[in-house]
Amino acid sequence: MALTRDQIKAKRGVMPREPLSVPELGDEPIFISKLSASGRDKFEQMVTGGSVGSVNLDNIRARFLTLVCVDEAGKRLFEDADAEWLGELDSDVVQKIVDKGFALNGINATAVEEAAKN
Repeated sequence: MALTRDQIKAKRGVMPREPLSVPELGDEPIFISKLSASGRDKFEQMVTGGSVGSVNLDNIRARFLTLVCVDEAGKRLFEDADAEWLGELDSDVVQKIVDKGFALNGINATAVEEAAKN
């Protein structure tokens, strides 16, 4: 028997997430989420600005954090506008979170280059 439309539809918003200990931010872990298809598109839009062959890396780490940092229930911790102040955090702390988010989402330098080409 094949999956039904309703069975597939029920999986919306159910993204795997993993805890990440970031002692520099506090004792409790934060959760890093896998991106949905639309979340991945949003990240690629952030990188390319919507222009083929263009790359916008302005505050990209902090902007990525707004997409992948979630609470235990999977709800985003940050709004898009929070990227401004997130970009003022220690770069090593931010990079630790970015690395986990990239690993969970299969994003690497090649993926960013591909996004710019498409």
